[in-house]
Amino acid sequence: MKSQHIAFGFLLITFLLVLYVLLFPQNSPQQEFKSYPNSRRIELPPPTYEGMTLEEALKQRRSIRTFNNSNLTLQEISQLLFSAQGITDETNLYRTAPSAGALYPIETYLIANRVDGLEKGVYHYNIGGHSLELLREGDFSGEILEACLNQQSTKEAAALFVFTAVFERTKSKYGERGMRYIYIEAGHISQNLLLEATSLNLAAVPIGGFSDEGVNSLIGVDGTSESAVYINAVGKKS
Repeated sequence: MKSQHIAFGFLLITFLLVLYVLLFPQNSPQQEFKSYPNSRRIELPPPTYEGMTLEEALKQRRSIRTFNNSNLTLQEISQLLFSAQGITDETNLYRTAPSAGALYPIETYLIANRVDGLEKGVYHYNIGGHSLELLREGDFSGEILEACLNQQSTKEAAALFVFTAVFERTKSKYGERGMRYIYIEAGHISQNLLLEATSLNLAAVPIGGFSDEGVNSLIGVDGTSESAVYINAVGKKS
């Protein structure tokens, strides 16, 4: 009789678990996509999936701080942005870089100095639409140079990729521990971009030394709920 009660209890628990899953499906975490709907949008070419092997890119990757005066192409910008944070799974909206809890706190801004088909200015990468949103038009090479503590590579680069963190996306689940996960994720994203730059035979360097206030002001974020955490400078090899 006791064994029958145990078996019945097991079946009841199994039934309740199945019922719970049916009534409350476990969806992927709700992701947030920042966008600027009132900004002019520039559609990016679709990414390609050809290039050197990962092993060769790992072997060749170096931090290169000098660039020539050539422009980057819009295709190269598209490829770099996709490699950094592009969506690789349309169903679950997973991206090229891992993220704690699939919460994706990092946003990407582009400072275009010399890009074919793009006016000089500050742009936001709309991840969901794989497009750029123009935030500020103009030559900001002097401002970014000052904000990056006069590192000449930031002025000479054809484009700079500024990674910001929207902290609450991760901290809402993980608390203060989430800060560690955010910075780890920024490193994942940066490495993706740097390896893609190598595959495209471009020069690139990651930059951690900068004035948070200066960079945040330039791209238009408040520095509290969202703040710059990392920068990659990219250009043609000199």
